[in-house]
Amino acid sequence: MRISVLGFIGQYPMAGVTAYFLQFALGLLKLGHDVFYIEDSGAPPYDPIHDTLTTDTAYTLDYVRRHLEPFGFAERWTYADCDGNYTGMTREQTYEALRTSDLLINVSAANILRDEHLRVPKRILIDADPPYLQIAAAKGEQETIDFLKQHTSLFTFAENIGKPICRIPSGGFEWQTTRQPVVLDLWPIVFKPDAIALTTIMNWKSYGNVEYEGEEYGQKDVEFMQFAELPQHTTQVLDLGMGHPDAPREQLRALGWRLHAPFPPTRDLWTYQAYLAQARGEFSVAKNAYVRPWSGWFSERDTCYMAAGKPVIAQDTGFSEWLPTGEGVFAFNTMDEAREAIARMNADYAHHCKAARRLVEEHFNSADVLRDLLRKAGCD
Repeated sequence: MRISVLGFIGQYPMAGVTAYFLQFALGLLKLGHDVFYIEDSGAPPYDPIHDTLTTDTAYTLDYVRRHLEPFGFAERWTYADCDGNYTGMTREQTYEALRTSDLLINVSAANILRDEHLRVPKRILIDADPPYLQIAAAKGEQETIDFLKQHTSLFTFAENIGKPICRIPSGGFEWQTTRQPVVLDLWPIVFKPDAIALTTIMNWKSYGNVEYEGEEYGQKDVEFMQFAELPQHTTQVLDLGMGHPDAPREQLRALGWRLHAPFPPTRDLWTYQAYLAQARGEFSVAKNAYVRPWSGWFSERDTCYMAAGKPVIAQDTGFSEWLPTGEGVFAFNTMDEAREAIARMNADYAHHCKAARRLVEEHFNSADVLRDLLRKAGCD
């Protein structure tokens, strides 16, 4: 098929975001499809060096080019800036790619679809950030309802949606489940038994909380403080690449966390690969909005660590309902469970490194994930 993938690699030029979108597009290309990456929302890009939005696209365009052309997307990518200037493919070439596409994949709701997008006969939405769209639709927010209706298939990373254990509403729409596709050869296995730190990159707060049926759904700051004293209960070095000015950095340092700025490791895909390679594994806390409704969401960042052969210790969002845990991946809900998971990982570190990679191969391999996505959307 000819497939157009919408994303925002240029709008947020940071490696974690890049890896997320790139693996959808590259995974489809590796399956033999005719794939274009199109970024034409016109939103101003974020400048990670100066931590601000900007209208200067020099950094953005260089970043997009470096992260797409080496992977087979030369003459197959578009970036449209807020003034309507097209780079990569021209406007005419972009419209022709869309006009002749069999499928459009709107990854992470990158675009409100315009006429040129709506002409594509099949249109998939990938929701990697539940439950915000679902709650907005359930509350009758017409803008969200109209946006969801633009698509012919809706997919979410909330893998427990529709089950009695999950409190995410459907909002009147049919949601199917999917997960992060991992292109395995992007992540060389690095076994480093002398690696010291469990690391992660996190944003203290991404945006505001939402309320639904008397419950408030919050960000990572809500959950993290439950585990703030973890360094007092383990000898394991715990390292955070922490974003957001409101993060209580001095308090966390005093409790034993090792903190650094998130930008240097995420400058590009290759610094990110190196950052994962030097880690012992990952320790991560999830957004309250993923945990509270028992969504079953699993982090795309976690899958990158696992693909590199790094064990992951992650706060359970309900992913333990579908992903095997206890070998390579550990789910925790309490301080004691987190401490015990660290001890178990270190007791047989080599085994858990191998198990982490094996789980990615079995559950997140891009070929399997994307074939399943296309099948469920009626595109096989």
